[in-house]
Amino acid sequence: MLELTLVDRRGKAGLVWGEGKLLVGGLLVIADKDGCPTSWTWVDLLEWLAKNWAYLLLEQNFPFQVSAMGISTLMRDLEKRWENMAEERMEDEEEQAFRFLDRHDLACAFKGIFFPATYLMRQGALMEVFSAEHSSHVRLNLQRAVSDLEDIGNYLAEVANTKEVSRGKLAAEQWYARETCLIAQAVPLLTGLNTASLAQLNPENDPEYWEYDPESPLADGELMAAARMTSGVLLADQQLQVFDLIRGAAKIATPELDSLSRSLFKDFKDIGKPYDQGYWVAIWLRRKLGKSDSEGVKPSVFLERWKIPVDDFDMPDSILDAFACWGPRHGPAIFVNKAQQSTSAHVHGENTTLAHEICHLLLDRDGALPVAEVLNGNSPERLEKRARAFAAELLLPRNVAAKEVRMAASVNVAVTTLSSAYEVSTELVCWQIINSDAYATLTDDERNWLQGKAQRKVFADA
Repeated sequence: MLELTLVDRRGKAGLVWGEGKLLVGGLLVIADKDGCPTSWTWVDLLEWLAKNWAYLLLEQNFPFQVSAMGISTLMRDLEKRWENMAEERMEDEEEQAFRFLDRHDLACAFKGIFFPATYLMRQGALMEVFSAEHSSHVRLNLQRAVSDLEDIGNYLAEVANTKEVSRGKLAAEQWYARETCLIAQAVPLLTGLNTASLAQLNPENDPEYWEYDPESPLADGELMAAARMTSGVLLADQQLQVFDLIRGAAKIATPELDSLSRSLFKDFKDIGKPYDQGYWVAIWLRRKLGKSDSEGVKPSVFLERWKIPVDDFDMPDSILDAFACWGPRHGPAIFVNKAQQSTSAHVHGENTTLAHEICHLLLDRDGALPVAEVLNGNSPERLEKRARAFAAELLLPRNVAAKEVRMAASVNVAVTTLSSAYEVSTELVCWQIINSDAYATLTDDERNWLQGKAQRKVFADA
């Protein structure tokens, strides 16, 4: 919301001088230090919105497929990436990263005056806002965020659009042309693919290949999301295999799952650490399904009951364990990689994979992942942490793991017993013990043994 009192509506070449302040998601992000309106030329904001409109509303991947928790931690995660990189390449990537941040940082709109960073970035059907000053994240409904930004842009354009050629007039013209520019950039931004990759995957440049609809220019699709989440992860022929499987998935109704999701959102609060959210939802679902803590859960049984098809495919030499789609044209459907080296090739890994997808089906279809998800792809790390914790707690509650540790002759015996009884991997068992209250009672040797067995740190709280 923009609160602006104009000093001169038409003077000074349409610069829109005025006293104003800007609130995003209830956070005061553009104002004087004392919270009072800032006196400035607000055509700066109009120019920035017009220039970056497509990026703000369509771009969902971080640069170089970095697995960051959010845009607020991006530079920290990139610094780790650059530690052992050649200087020339690092400088090139650093420049690209700063350009990325500039087009998502509302504070960069204003030239010659400093405001703390406020990042806007789309995540599925949400717009995530991070305010550096408030150290706070807010997640807004995308359509509502777009509507509010359009109201601001339209108001500024109306004021700036002078009769004579001026900076304000040029900014207004660019703003009014934003939709045409957005449609032209839609497929590259929604797929996360560069020109060469797009040509390789769709050599005939068929406009219908990606199932993109210019009449709904912001609408994501299953194929575009799959491309975005596998970019830099899969080879082109592997991506084509994923696309073919999605195209073959029919759109189906899932009334029981939909009802369960609605019931969950009456109780669920999107606050706290992702792993705590995952644990909470797993406990909620166990109770909803009538499962005691000591009972095992077979995810495939419930997916079958909810009418969610689970199909196998074979993709050797790939880190891809599974992917799922649930958008406007395809699914819901889950596809599990049964190649020999895949985690899902073994029943224990398959149970974890399917439980992971259940979390997304329950929580994310109307939010940050409205069309698809790729396990071990470029899915948002915050959501992946939540789904990993959910899967672990659904399959083996921490209190059950702790109880077995206290009763067993040794930690080794407890891990073997739990893995067999609950049909989960030893890594998952180890992490559930590590994250339980029994861990504090163990000796250093027992802790070191557990940490060593938990080879892949996929269930860690960190």
